[in-house]
Amino acid sequence: MLNAPSTSRHRVIAAVLGLVLVLGAIFVWPLAGRQAAVVQAFLPMFGMAVFLTESLTAHLLYTQYSVSGRPVYAALSGAYLFAAISVAVQMLAFPGVFSPTGLLGAGAQSAVWIWVCWHGGFPTLVAASLALRRVFPRGSQRKVYKRLIGASLMGGAALIAAAASYLSIEHVTWLPDLIAGSSYRALADNPIAVAVVCINAGTFAGIVATTRLRTMLELWLAIALLAGSVDAVLTIHAGARYSVGWYAARIAAVCASSAVLGMLLREISHLYRNLHRAHESLIQSSLRDGLTKTFNRQYFDTQYPELLGVSANAGQPLSLLMIDIDYFKQYNDNFGHRAGDDCLQAVAAALQGGLRRPWDFVARFGGEEFVVVLPNCDSAAASGIAESLRRTVETLDISAPHSPAGRVTISIGAATSTAQMPAAPGDLVEQADRGLYRAKRAGRNRVEVCAA
Repeated sequence: MLNAPSTSRHRVIAAVLGLVLVLGAIFVWPLAGRQAAVVQAFLPMFGMAVFLTESLTAHLLYTQYSVSGRPVYAALSGAYLFAAISVAVQMLAFPGVFSPTGLLGAGAQSAVWIWVCWHGGFPTLVAASLALRRVFPRGSQRKVYKRLIGASLMGGAALIAAAASYLSIEHVTWLPDLIAGSSYRALADNPIAVAVVCINAGTFAGIVATTRLRTMLELWLAIALLAGSVDAVLTIHAGARYSVGWYAARIAAVCASSAVLGMLLREISHLYRNLHRAHESLIQSSLRDGLTKTFNRQYFDTQYPELLGVSANAGQPLSLLMIDIDYFKQYNDNFGHRAGDDCLQAVAAALQGGLRRPWDFVARFGGEEFVVVLPNCDSAAASGIAESLRRTVETLDISAPHSPAGRVTISIGAATSTAQMPAAPGDLVEQADRGLYRAKRAGRNRVEVCAA
């Protein structure tokens, strides 16, 4: 699924989204430092949205790893798990979200340092994942090794996130100050901020240059990294929390966390649609005779008794036609089994084409025998339909020198179950079969109605 080639449609969508991100950043740039309204509920909602999207993406990527065994998917899953843990800890440590100074004993610099680790660590882990793909493209299909590799890559990313968060909270005094109060002004000139922007932009450029965005995964990873770059640039340029640029950067962060998830969900939906169509096709195939494409005996044995019961309950008649191709054994002997198959297919098509009502159906009963089920059809109407089918097959004009008619013909026995004289499923089949026997004894190429 993830290795599927990126389609032109997806490339256009990704290009439009990328253009919107870049143009949006350009538009916001002059206004980035302007203070906006402080919406206290915005940050928890933002954190929850990013945490959920990053977590879901990590889960779906790991599911893909479980199926394919490719280490790159486990490594990418680890990168998204890293981001999910980072944003969760940042929300807990962020001043004013859950407490005025942040939870977990966070200091004034903790939240911004977690942000630095998050925005520098995620693209680094993505780059490492794609490098891992070049070294170990396949991985191991052995269950034990697969679980060990997956646990190592996921666990390693989680440990990195935990270590970065621990350092940013418990030992933040070891780290240089990046902000003063709620102002990020000093961050714009800080080499650490420049490094974060360079890591994001460099990873984006690297994935575009090295992969040419040939697969769906590469294409949408590139969009995620572009959005992450916009997030980093606008956050640093905005210079303060709750400024226009800061809000715009948070929106870009949501785009970054959602890009690959959107692709995964779309591909999963597409996969389910294909599976559903395949399942429906399989069901239809299981109910059809492989040679004649009419319904098979299994379908008849299931549907016919049910239709007969419905007709009886509604006080309506149901008629049954038993049909046999005359002298078919001699036809096979004279022309061979391949010609016999062609004959069966032609007769079956004629029988199907001769039924006008959508609820009537024909099934192959066995060998050269067919059965036609006619719900809500009395004996006179059934006799007329049978005669029409007989003439239709006769006009096919399939040469049969061994037959007195000189062409392929059919014999038909008809029987009807009525409200006044209901018949059990097996009894009605026997009645139609007796009618067919009488048609054969009377010279074939005819219809005989058998009364109960």
